[in-house]
Order: sequence, then C-alpha cells, then structure tokens
Amino acid sequence: MKKILTVILLAAAAVVIGKLVFTPNVRPEYDVDPKTGHKRVIVEWFNYATPEFLDLYNTYLIPEFEKTHPNIKIRLNASLGDTGYEAKLMTLIAGKISPDIVHVTQANFPMLASKGILLNLNSIVAGDATFNIHDYFEQVMDGMRFQDKLYGLPSDFSTIALVYNKDMFDKCGVPYPDETWDWPKFLWAAKKLTKDLNGDGRIDQFGFVNVNSYNRWPAWVWMNGGDMMTPDLKRCLMDDPKSVEGLQFYVDLSTKYHVAPFSTQNLGQSFEEMFRDQHAAMIADSRYAYKFFAKGMDFKWDVAPMPKGKACRATTFIWGGNCILATTKHPKESWEFLKFLSGYEGALLNVKAGNAFPAYKKVAVSDIVLKSALSPPHDKVFLDAIPYGRQAPFPIQYAEYSQAMSKMDEAWAGRATVPDICKQFAKDVNLAVTGEVW
Repeated sequence: MKKILTVILLAAAAVVIGKLVFTPNVRPEYDVDPKTGHKRVIVEWFNYATPEFLDLYNTYLIPEFEKTHPNIKIRLNASLGDTGYEAKLMTLIAGKISPDIVHVTQANFPMLASKGILLNLNSIVAGDATFNIHDYFEQVMDGMRFQDKLYGLPSDFSTIALVYNKDMFDKCGVPYPDETWDWPKFLWAAKKLTKDLNGDGRIDQFGFVNVNSYNRWPAWVWMNGGDMMTPDLKRCLMDDPKSVEGLQFYVDLSTKYHVAPFSTQNLGQSFEEMFRDQHAAMIADSRYAYKFFAKGMDFKWDVAPMPKGKACRATTFIWGGNCILATTKHPKESWEFLKFLSGYEGALLNVKAGNAFPAYKKVAVSDIVLKSALSPPHDKVFLDAIPYGRQAPFPIQYAEYSQAMSKMDEAWAGRATVPDICKQFAKDVNLAVTGEVW
C-alpha cells in the first residue's frame, strides 16, 4: 500500500509542477534469448491498440524486427483502447518503470513534449547516415516537432475526405462530388439525398452526417477563413466572426437544413455505421475507416475532395507516431526500433493490417496501397489533400482544452446557439492557456 501511495503522490506532483523529475528505471533491462543464449537489450514499447493491431504487432511487426536485430528484445506494453492512456504513462514514469518508446497522436503529443519527457532526436537524426527525413511526408513529420525540436517519427496518417454512396447518388440523380464542389453544391446534393423513404414523416436517409469531432469540424472553420487558435497557441479564435460562421454552417446541416441527423436521430449508430447501413449518403472520414467498411458494405462507394468554402478548401490531418522517452537507458536500440516502426518494413506491415497511409512516402504512393482490395477508385484523393490539409491545434493545456470542447455538444443538440458556444469556448480556452479572458 505504501508503494502504491508513493506512485500516486509522485504522479500528482508531476502534474502540479508541469515537469517530471526523472529517476532511475528499475524494470529489467536485459534478457537472454532462449534459442541462442545471447544477451539482449529489452526495449519496452508503450501503446494502445485494437485486437487487430495487437495481433499485427505480436505476429508480424515485432518478430520481423527481432529477426534482423537479434541483440534487441521488444516488450509490448499495450492496452485495448486509449482510455486513461496518458495517466497510465505518467504513473509508469513517476513509478520508475517508464517504457523506452511511447505511441503518440496529434492530440497528446504537444502536452507530452511540453513536459520534457520525450527525447530530442535532432542530433540522432543528424548523425545517422542511414536515415533520410525526406522519405516522409513533410506535413506529417512537422506534427512531431515541438519548439523546433523533433521528438518522434510518424508511422501512419490520413487526411479527411468526402466518402459517398454511389448507388444512392445514382438513384437520386445526383452527380458525384468532385473538385468543383463548394458549399452551395454540397448543400444542394445533401438536400436531394435526404429522404423519408417510407412516408412516415421521419427521415430514413440523410444526405450527410456532421459528426461532432475535433478531427472533422475544424475543416469547416478553416474553409470559411477562421481558425481555432493563433499560430503560437496563445489565444483562442473561435469567437472570431469567420470562425463562428464556418461552424454555424456545419451545425446548420442538422439544426436548419435537416440534411444531417441530430444525435437522437442516429438510431444509436456511429456515423460510419450509418453510412455502412445506408442511412447516410455522405460522411467525412479518414482512410482508417477502410477496415470497418470492408466488413459489410454491399454497395458501390468512392471518395472525393472536401467541398470548398468561402475562403478555401481545407481538411484535417489525423496521424499516429512514436517517441523515445528521455529516461531510456537504451537510446541507440530504441532509435533502431523507432526507425523500423516508421520505415519501409514497418510501413509494409501497416499496409497488411489495412491501416491508413504509411508516413513513409515510397510505400504510401505505391500500388500496394492505392490499388489494394480495400481501395475505392479515387483513393488517391487522400494524398492529393495533403497540400491543403492542416492539423487541428492542441494547446499544451490538453485536459482543459478538451473539457472546453466537450461543451460543443450543446450546439449540435440545438440546446445552445453557435455564437454563444463559440464565445464560451474561447473564454474557457483563453482562461486555461493564458489565465486571462480576452
């Protein structure tokens, strides 16, 4: 009980001071290969995953790496799902049993980097002649930088594109979406595709699903010339008229135009399930959804660019990657595994799992990805969106920002106006980030 209390107190203290004090790692650092009797360095990888990905890691990825690196043993410390992921990591670090490598996303990376717990890779990259940073998509690699320092390597990513049911479009006589689509064309099509199929006065088929997700709605703010935060992440801009107007159009798809469902109209389904079961003609989704789609869609479908707004065309990036912790006793071995996870071999294994695009360009643009059994005809739309794709900003005050964002539900439910919600959001975020209300 005393040990447990000590861990909890250490974790709490780390949160209070905003920086973690590193202490010696007491977990096993070496083991012996039972087949050869050779001593191996243990590199622990902390991650979360679905059952499919756990199978990928344990059956393909880790054995493939260990085959070519017999002096390294990879120990996977993974849980199903990401609930409490950051809290578990902080507890491991404070409890002196920190892993060597940790999985990150665009959401939690800034917070983790700001705490000083990640290893700066600038000098490692500069000194490794076998590594070429230009082998990766620049925009995705930029997501793993914090204050001009590279703290990790991306492994996979996707932009968001417009996914649509071709059969529904054909039946309703609506032309397929393409690069000429703007908001008026999109709205016209969504109205044509919204149907009460059985005449009971309730909509059975929606034109679109405007899910309240931070990986979705920011694109509509950008399309209108607005933004969530200033570039230095010191001030929230959601109360700017352009930001409000952009979000207003997105929410109005439910509350005003009725071409997208309220939460009470989604039949208890996710937006991807609504699309799969043909309750929605269009959704904005990532390539991560392909494995889900492959399980039961008996209609023709394809992908198209996001519609252009008043100011520009825009979409969001979703990515995953891995970082080495500054506490590691084995930076050399950890770097070798990190390169493998994000490099050519790791990219090929990610493709086997039906994942999104590998961050490694050579594989991402190859036929094994773009002409796979999972790919629709215009799969390359996701790659074409990279130049106008952006990462939704996450201040280092991760918990407070997420809490403020949760109040957005009120706008989608029609219980609060978009201007009021945006004003409150900006107030809450500015208070959390600067301690001031602008």
